[in-house]
Amino acid sequence: MASDAVLKYLLDTNRPYSCADVTVNLRGAFTKGAVQKALDALSDNAKIRCKLYGKQKVYAALQPDSSEGDNNVEDYDTQLKALNASLAEKTNSLKTAETTLKNLTSLPTNKLAKTQIEEIEKRIVVFENKLATLRSSTEVIGADEKKKLLCEHEKLLKEYRKRKRISSEILDAILEEYPKSKKTLLEELCIETDEMVNFKLMSNT
Repeated sequence: MASDAVLKYLLDTNRPYSCADVTVNLRGAFTKGAVQKALDALSDNAKIRCKLYGKQKVYAALQPDSSEGDNNVEDYDTQLKALNASLAEKTNSLKTAETTLKNLTSLPTNKLAKTQIEEIEKRIVVFENKLATLRSSTEVIGADEKKKLLCEHEKLLKEYRKRKRISSEILDAILEEYPKSKKTLLEELCIETDEMVNFKLMSNT
């Protein structure tokens, strides 16, 4: 009968369970309705104890010839509260870690970002040199050509600032979990900032 099987299971395990837990742990030998009916009957006959947690009932066997049975049930009550608190804390930590991971994976990799920055810096240097040569030249260039050069220069400046901002965001994200200083991280990645090499951008004015 379901009552005998349920009682034996609770006595053998000596732990509190809900109806759903008992049904699953008995591996489908009885339906949930039958298990619930057996638990209620056993509780009414004072063979097991029923505790209410919110809307959920939890059942624990009363061990025969044991004066510590009631204390054990109270201990389970304390353990359950502690486990629920620990579960909530770990759930919050998991959500935070998942958010951080999602933000990091949406950004370019360190290697790709470094390569892109280096390519842009090289292009900027080439155009800066070309612009400096044009500005120091006595040859007069047409207004259309000058406008074209200035527009190209402004385009490169915007691209450079965009890539620099992305790189800064990547570094900031890494530094949140990096145990050392920003200077150490830059050295390990072999990255030099504008300030480290005294690199300055020229404006169109």
